[in-house]
Amino acid sequence: MRELEKPYEKFAHAYDRMMSNVDYVRWANYIEDLFRHYKCQPRKILEIACGTGALTVLLAERGYEMWGLDCAEGMLTVAREKAEKRHLDIPFIQGDMRNFELQQQFDAVLCIYDSINYAVDEDELESVFRSVSKHLDLSGLFILDVTTERNIVQHFHTQTFAENQDDYSYIWKNVYSRHNQICHTSLTFFIREGDLFHRFEEIHIQKIFEVKTVNRRLEQAGYKMLSAYDMYTFNRWSRHSDRINLTARKEEEIG
Repeated sequence: MRELEKPYEKFAHAYDRMMSNVDYVRWANYIEDLFRHYKCQPRKILEIACGTGALTVLLAERGYEMWGLDCAEGMLTVAREKAEKRHLDIPFIQGDMRNFELQQQFDAVLCIYDSINYAVDEDELESVFRSVSKHLDLSGLFILDVTTERNIVQHFHTQTFAENQDDYSYIWKNVYSRHNQICHTSLTFFIREGDLFHRFEEIHIQKIFEVKTVNRRLEQAGYKMLSAYDMYTFNRWSRHSDRINLTARKEEEIG
């Protein structure tokens, strides 16, 4: 039986280069636009599923007190190296977004780049929302996004991606099931260690959530959803949206 790595552990080695097309500056600008739009002036912000800390570091450089949380220690190792190189004091903590406990309160919490889609069912989705709520000040903002079925079907379903570099190669295969709205991604890495390449495999599972489902689970967890916009805009999402940004405000404490 093949041995699988935990998601994003070996991926961390090549993640930033594989995702070099992601415009994190634009993402940071949009988040700050949302803060202004909702008259929110956060000082202390938590990013859950922060990955290699690209956005966390960028916002810290803009003066926010940033914290990062991620399940994959491999990704956090890269994030800590980034912060150290920039002389930034950012706590990067290993933890699961579904059940973390930091003993801290934040003015805003972020969950970007389809990370919420790693909750594999509605109960896990609400667990994330409740865990965030425990760490969010009353009236604090929760900003997240979801990838859409259109995006998965148009750009990933049955698609195979591959790349070959001096220190790594990968094969990335995707299969989407409309029946349960689950996308299975199989990643095979060949990573150079000394003179040899070692093979590693990861399986990623993402669930598509409709906006009405997210809204219902947010309400059950004590939030009011403020908006669901087509990504990077202030336009209502549509059937043509590939990613939808959602902003919610914490309105009550839920036990």
